[in-house]
Amino acid sequence: MAAQMELVNCKMQIKTQAGTLDSGKPRVKSYTLAGVDENAGAQLLLDVSGAVGSVIANPVLETYRVDSRLVSDDGE
Repeated sequence: MAAQMELVNCKMQIKTQAGTLDSGKPRVKSYTLAGVDENAGAQLLLDVSGAVGSVIANPVLETYRVDSRLVSDDGE
């Protein structure tokens, strides 16, 4: 029996600074875009993040690609 992984979901998460906490640390707000093409490369994701950042009030801090994979045995 061999284990396998299958990509079941790919999404993009954009973290922005939505102000500052009393401690001085940034208040972070996240935007999530589901259904991202599994073949989307890093530059394309950064381009999308930049485009989103240009139409919202908060500056973009970080951009993540989040892949969810199903882990199972192959049934043999």
